[in-house]
Amino acid sequence: MKKLFALLLILVLSFSLVACGGSSDGGEQPAPSGGGDAAPAPAEKKIRVAAVPQYPPEEWAQTVLNGIRAACKYYGYECDDFDCNGETDLQNNILQDCIVQGYDVIILQTCDGTSQGAIVKEAMDAGIVVVDFDCLVMQADGTSNATASVKNNDYNGGEVALQLLVDAVGEDATILYVQENPGVGSGLYRNNGFRAAAEKYPNLKFLTSRPSESGRAAYQAWVQDWILSDPEIKGVFCYFGDASIGAYYGCQEADRGDIKIVGYDATQEQVDIMNKDGKDCNLIASVALFPGVMGGVCVEAAHEVLTNGYKKGTADEIVWMENGLLTPENSATFVDTIWSEPVTDWSNYG
Repeated sequence: MKKLFALLLILVLSFSLVACGGSSDGGEQPAPSGGGDAAPAPAEKKIRVAAVPQYPPEEWAQTVLNGIRAACKYYGYECDDFDCNGETDLQNNILQDCIVQGYDVIILQTCDGTSQGAIVKEAMDAGIVVVDFDCLVMQADGTSNATASVKNNDYNGGEVALQLLVDAVGEDATILYVQENPGVGSGLYRNNGFRAAAEKYPNLKFLTSRPSESGRAAYQAWVQDWILSDPEIKGVFCYFGDASIGAYYGCQEADRGDIKIVGYDATQEQVDIMNKDGKDCNLIASVALFPGVMGGVCVEAAHEVLTNGYKKGTADEIVWMENGLLTPENSATFVDTIWSEPVTDWSNYG
């Protein structure tokens, strides 16, 4: 009887080990195909987003990144951002690494949209959603081959800037403006709008160039060099934020607060300058792009692709952001918010 009880106990223990996933020979057993407790489901893979702006040190780019981070947190996505220092080759290397590492989404502000179509197509062929913003991937026909595109009306921003300067300095003044970088679509379109609006003022004189280096210090020296070479300059147009701030400080240092500046991006530092100087501020306006919202809308676009199958209706379909205008008159109440919830009606797209 004792022997029979011991044998039964051994059999029960052996059965228990097999039922719990072991085996009598130490090998693993397959999970049961039905009945009993189901095997735990694998953890859901988190969507990984790579944010690759042109030049992250700029205040404008940091605000875009804050919007991207906020929206990624909202949707439960992981977010990494990368610094290419405004260099096309480095940005391409980063994009290649993102492809190899298997990111799900790339949010891209191109350094040279005219040459980066191939790397964007490679990413998309690898199954990555590419959302370009502000400076888009420009195909030969002017369209972008990215999965989704988000930007402001740059041409109109340039038109508005020219008219503001004419109203401030007159129709026969000398105006300096920042020459656009080759391949940077936003600068090209802003300056094209600026130049087109100037055609109805034949007595205006225009000067243009750009420094060899990036950053506001370079633009501060740039505007001072021009003021020394041509004291008749009455107005300056800068199509992006750091150039606008550099030009402002350059004019202040040269004691030329009479020169009127129309800038771009309406960053917080520009708001602070206008609040400090008041109605006499020579930074008379800055075209506002609301980058904190733009970054979030880029993530919204990716989310629509991933969850609702959004596709561009046409190659040139763009999710347009509305321009604003910062001036000394509204700087005390001007608000550039960070994205906090979906803002775009996606039924209008795709």
